[in-house]
Amino acid sequence: MAPVDLLATYWFCIAILLRIGIVIIFISSIDDIIIDVRYWLWRLFQHRNWRRDAHFPEYADELYQDPQQLIAIMIPAWQEAPVIQRMADYAARTFDYENYHIFVGTYPNDPDTQREVDKVVAKYPNVHKVVTRDPGPTTKADCLNNIIAFITAMEAAEDIHFSCLAYHDAEDIIHPLELRAFNRLVPSFDLVQIPVMPLARSWTNAIGNHYIDEFSEWHGKDMLVRQLLTGQIPSAGVGTAFSRRAIELLEKINGGVVFDVGSLTEDYEIGFRLHQVGAREMLLHYQVQFKDKPPAWFGRKGVHPMLCVQEYFPNHTWQAVRQKSRWIVGIVFQGWKNLGWSGAPLMKYMLMRDRKSVIAFPAVLMGYFIVVTVMFNWIHLQMNPRWWRFPELIPQESWFFVLVKINFFFMCNRLLHRFIFTSRYFGYWQGLQALPRILVGNIVNICAFFRAFFQVRNSNKTGRAVTWDKTSHDFPDLHPGE
Repeated sequence: MAPVDLLATYWFCIAILLRIGIVIIFISSIDDIIIDVRYWLWRLFQHRNWRRDAHFPEYADELYQDPQQLIAIMIPAWQEAPVIQRMADYAARTFDYENYHIFVGTYPNDPDTQREVDKVVAKYPNVHKVVTRDPGPTTKADCLNNIIAFITAMEAAEDIHFSCLAYHDAEDIIHPLELRAFNRLVPSFDLVQIPVMPLARSWTNAIGNHYIDEFSEWHGKDMLVRQLLTGQIPSAGVGTAFSRRAIELLEKINGGVVFDVGSLTEDYEIGFRLHQVGAREMLLHYQVQFKDKPPAWFGRKGVHPMLCVQEYFPNHTWQAVRQKSRWIVGIVFQGWKNLGWSGAPLMKYMLMRDRKSVIAFPAVLMGYFIVVTVMFNWIHLQMNPRWWRFPELIPQESWFFVLVKINFFFMCNRLLHRFIFTSRYFGYWQGLQALPRILVGNIVNICAFFRAFFQVRNSNKTGRAVTWDKTSHDFPDLHPGE
């Protein structure tokens, strides 16, 4: 075959792929527009009350009048020696709540983490070290199950009862008001989730900062719409509180254990499992404000004006890819297998949104590949105008060209929403940076998807479960007295 024939065949394949990609992106964008429209309709009808939750007081002062339930905070820790002492110590010193205990799950073969936890236990009588039965690494779910067994034994031994159980990761910065919020909402709700807001790094750290763009929109819009449409909220794995009824329901669902040790994202599935058996769930969006004189922590460094969980996310490409591939394996592939397509039509729609990366990320990669191809063809023609010219990929009179224009509008809409929500929680400077960081996020997500795909494929071939990838963590230098 002559080189010209090869080029013609190649260009023909590009034209076909382009049409497939245009249709996929159009369908995916329609899905995103539905969520956008539902959010702004809610904002329109809420008027000035959109920042308030119907189940929560306008001013935080009222929370201080509630009797304090006994709350347990569970923190699984495998190889977290660099951060666990600072995190647990910071939490114990900054909670604006008295009636709570912190339980840190460690492993028998991780003496470094145990040693750091022991330092905090020696300072605070309400911080407890739990050592799991099996050596690590196991899964987060297994560590949490060991912590719950320890809590149950402690309740029997000391004749106490924890009305609410919450969990966090070893890198989390916990808001001082969090437990008062959980105290108000549990057990009226069986699962309460507060937003996760990543900590911003230097503007040069695009990998770490692209998380703030995604979480601003996920937790600032998408999950809120999910709650409005279905009443169901997936746990984010941190900043989640459970009623004891929820714990009992999960034990029944999972055959005697609370958390499913076979899933890499058991926190995601929990929300579905509980919703299926009638549990009440909510996402709390609350901008903290006081009517009278605020506490000393209000406005302090490290305390977000919104009640949320803060943490640093991975700042290196491979770490980010590993973390996101674990999310994709758990949410897309294991979620598809474990949860199926059960529930009402709107719930099926949400499941579709969670799993559309199966076609959306390959379509985005296809789009980038085509853009690069067309760009090189244009550069070549500028350098050599006599070079053989290819036919138009999309004739302007075709309906595909109309879809291209619509997709361009959709792209502008995505950029606008990313700017709006990143600016809302992190300021206009971060909002502007969020626009070019969409490319960074897409590249990480595409790599993570294909890594997850091959992990699942190899698991199906070999029969060995997909292993859990440990993510290294950072904890900022914060001093509660500042």
